Amino acid sequence: MSGESGSDADRCGSQGGADYWSPVVLTPRPPPHVTPPPRRAGPAVAAVVTAALVVAGSVLTVVVQRAQAAATGQVFAVGEPAEAAAGWGPTYVDEQGRPARWDPCTSISYVVQPGWIPDAGRADLAEALSRLTAASGLQFVFEGDTDEMPSAGREPYQPARYGERWAPLLIGWIPPEATDLGIGSGAQGLSLSVAVPGRDGPSLVSGQVVLDASNRLGSGFGAGTTDGEVLLHELAHAVGLGHVLDPTQVMYPQTTNSESQFGAGDRAGLAAVGAPAGCHPVPRARGLRLAAGR
Repeated sequence: MSGESGSDADRCGSQGGADYWSPVVLTPRPPPHVTPPPRRAGPAVAAVVTAALVVAGSVLTVVVQRAQAAATGQVFAVGEPAEAAAGWGPTYVDEQGRPARWDPCTSISYVVQPGWIPDAGRADLAEALSRLTAASGLQFVFEGDTDEMPSAGREPYQPARYGERWAPLLIGWIPPEATDLGIGSGAQGLSLSVAVPGRDGPSLVSGQVVLDASNRLGSGFGAGTTDGEVLLHELAHAVGLGHVLDPTQVMYPQTTNSESQFGAGDRAGLAAVGAPAGCHPVPRARGLRLAAGR
């Protein structure tokens, strides 16, 4: 089986005194050969994340190393925000314009890199995921802490670490010097997802959500720029929502001083990529390699 996979990165930061989110292009590259890391402490888990780095405004070609019956095609990262009147926009679409999404009939597993997590980090993450579930119907299952570090070359299939499945969504607060993802210097958060094509539309299979641990924001979801706001924005990217030019929505490219909660457009988008859209079986986990990119 062969096909193309889209990958998108999104960062939250500040410039000129105004906080904002803007897409970032990460140059894909094959990861170097390394000795598989030790299995993380805690119960064994399977990995979940998409089949290649999501690169804003670009296309990644992913070739499945083991051919089998499956659809081929392309997945495109959407680089421009949707107009305000649209209400919401997807993060990735295929050549038919169908948005990439997770299978809402299967729980999304996630793990946490706990090394630099703030005191209120776990509570904020739990609340953000609860709000995401309420709006989308997507279910999230915490599979424990991990010693895996977020990285641009993270493999979406890591059987030695997570078993014979897609790697789980990896979430963490990480210092800029501890990762190659380009956070810091005003970039407060970043989301990477892996999307693979399919006959019934593209599937999200794995991802990473990273916040800058060196720049502590306020906890909770109140007024101002908070960890809660960044988490809602980046997690919504991870499940398939792109930016929209409506300042009343969480997916607006700039932060606002209002309390952080999903707006009507956000909720419409989350329903479109969530449980109301029906089951969406994903391709079986397998090794992939980056074949080309632009």
